[in-house]
Amino acid sequence: MTEFFKNLKDVFKALTKFQFMRFCVTGSLGVITDAVIYHVFLWLLHVNAGKDRTTTDTILLFILPVFGYLAAVIQNYLVNHFWTFGKETENHRVSFHLFFKFFAVSLFSLIPRYAFYTFLLIFNNITPDLANLGGIAAGMFTNFFGSKFVVFRFKEDKAVQKVQQ
Repeated sequence: MTEFFKNLKDVFKALTKFQFMRFCVTGSLGVITDAVIYHVFLWLLHVNAGKDRTTTDTILLFILPVFGYLAAVIQNYLVNHFWTFGKETENHRVSFHLFFKFFAVSLFSLIPRYAFYTFLLIFNNITPDLANLGGIAAGMFTNFFGSKFVVFRFKEDKAVQKVQQ
């Protein structure tokens, strides 16, 4: 239980040091990257998103968002590694291991995002755009805490802290 309160104290420190704000900026850049890549692919492949679209267009409309999402996750991992959590990662290289942990946290964060989106949309009769923003916020908090306490937290940090005390 004391570990829980210590973690809560660490979260408060992180928020007061603007780490959470950096995370939000990084996430916003990821949203822009995701959207740009999606629209570039739509344009390059001449995908018709209208009602008269072909079967191929429909399939592409479901596949293309994956490329933007993957590019945004890669970008967000790198920016978070070097900027948002730079202090924590200064002795750690970019790695596939950390990236896959970050990717897993990102995928896990889709659960509260979709759940909150659905809750707002169905049970509160909120417009889809506002429900989506609420879902993004829910996913963002899950993603931040997962990144801070799962991805960019290292065991030797605890040993160093004990030695410094």
